[in-house]
Amino acid sequence: MNDTVRQKSRQLIQQALGQDQEQTLVMNIEQAIFDLHEDNDTGYKDAIRSHVFNLKDPTNPVLRENVLAGTIDATEFAKMDATKMASIDRQQTNDRIRRHSLYDSVNMDHPRPIKRDLDDPDAYN
Repeated sequence: MNDTVRQKSRQLIQQALGQDQEQTLVMNIEQAIFDLHEDNDTGYKDAIRSHVFNLKDPTNPVLRENVLAGTIDATEFAKMDATKMASIDRQQTNDRIRRHSLYDSVNMDHPRPIKRDLDDPDAYN
């Protein structure tokens, strides 16, 4: 990985966090992402893009605030995937979509628990 790519990545993180942010935080985040993907140029670039996109997301200010406040440290943030970085609303929406997709795939219109008769374990209600 060349230094130009890493420098540009730091600039993108800096812009996503805000211009007045301390360089140490930016460098720690970039270094943590680099450490996870140092053998994979494409993986590194994809991770930088994903993290920058999620930091800039106007519907998810909590992520940015938690990173800036140190609630989420650089190493933990670098390990997060898009699902974990998503806002609470987005996570709930994704969960609903997953559940509906599962129900549709097994042709269940109204999911409900199955009750078994303990006296006749082969009979289902």
